Amino acid sequence: MDDPDAVSLREHLTALINEMNLRFDAAISAQDKAVQIAMIASEKAVVKAEIAAEKRFESVNEFRGQLADQAATFMPRLEAEQRLLQLADKIDDLKGSSRQGAHALWGYIAAAAAVAVAVIALILR
Repeated sequence: MDDPDAVSLREHLTALINEMNLRFDAAISAQDKAVQIAMIASEKAVVKAEIAAEKRFESVNEFRGQLADQAATFMPRLEAEQRLLQLADKIDDLKGSSRQGAHALWGYIAAAAAVAVAVIALILR
């Protein structure tokens, strides 16, 4: 037969091992729950980050659209330069015609003075 102290020790050790197994099972279960909670929180954070990124991209795309619309309404540089040259030519033409008008005015004044002198000479004779 077995020694009663050995049997008692064996039972005690078996009880300790069983208790340790229960504690390890509880700890593993708690860790699994913590990992699951962390994974759910991580997934929620990823979803929130994706939504925020989509909103940022939408605002960036809207800004790009505004810039494209604005660029479409701007006059191209080449066309603007051509129009400015046309306006400069018209201004030069107007300056030239005003000079010609001034010369013509002096000619009319001289002719009128000559006619006035001729009329006065005829009257005085």
